[in-house]
Amino acid sequence: MADQEQSSSGEKDYALLELGLIDSSIKSEIKSINKASHIDRSEGGEYDLGDYPDTLTAYLGATPTLDGFIGEGEYDDAEKILGVSGWHSDTPPASENTKDLSVVGWVKHDGNSLYLAFDVTDDVIYGFDTERWLPSGNPDANKLNYDKGWPFWGDGIELMMNSTYKWDDGSRCVGDGRSWQFCCSTNKSVLGGLGVGGLSSGLPLNEEVWNRYESWIRNGDMEAAVRLKDKEEGRGYVFEWRINPNPCMMIDDTTYVDLSKETKVGFNIELQDLDEKEKGKGNFSNMHHIDYWAKVASNRKTDLKSFGTLIIKPEKKEH
Repeated sequence: MADQEQSSSGEKDYALLELGLIDSSIKSEIKSINKASHIDRSEGGEYDLGDYPDTLTAYLGATPTLDGFIGEGEYDDAEKILGVSGWHSDTPPASENTKDLSVVGWVKHDGNSLYLAFDVTDDVIYGFDTERWLPSGNPDANKLNYDKGWPFWGDGIELMMNSTYKWDDGSRCVGDGRSWQFCCSTNKSVLGGLGVGGLSSGLPLNEEVWNRYESWIRNGDMEAAVRLKDKEEGRGYVFEWRINPNPCMMIDDTTYVDLSKETKVGFNIELQDLDEKEKGKGNFSNMHHIDYWAKVASNRKTDLKSFGTLIIKPEKKEH
């Protein structure tokens, strides 16, 4: 697969889609985009969840400790996320083998910040159980820069958010507080470099967005704790992730999400799994799994209209 990895125009286009360099409505022929009428799902008294009504709810809860450990009861006040069996995939089907790839996650807020935690089972960790092999289409994938590096490269999770809850047909993340894709990796991080897990920036890849994301990380506006599990826990890793609404959840030029009010934002979660290179034969860049929460068509998960919905509630979860 190594010599054929980027041989088809379709696969080249997928790489561009993944990097946010072309619109997701563009197929291998690079068709022109026909914009549909502007959509705002939040208008009116009733709430239209759109074509893909997958939902999660972030309730008010206690502030967790971001240390990479899921303490007893620490997320009992959060909504649970289970995957990846039954999710959709760009390497179909999504993993049904829980030891190969599975996740238990949680989401809540404390009135000041949004929190997500993920306990991932993954039997092979790229760069630790394998060599840091590189895709044939990008020998610079492990670099931490916007012109050559791939922030998603490695085992990890990508969050996608659209705080405006508005879109045009075919529109994708712009890379500021209104809408973004952000990566957390076991393989590398902006703060620690290659071999140190953490936030590794995100998409789309351009200088302005890269600098903005880096400032969020360095200022602590977005923070993550990453820990590889020990042998007694089994193979895998734990992420704990904090997101500040200001500046990371922008409704318009002057307004940010207020966690004290019920709010709905577009949302998606993607798990990326790299094993040995040969295990990903036939997939984009030999990636073993690319599985995501919102149940949309393959290769459409980054369209804003295809996101699921995260409902932020000001009250505590009922037990």
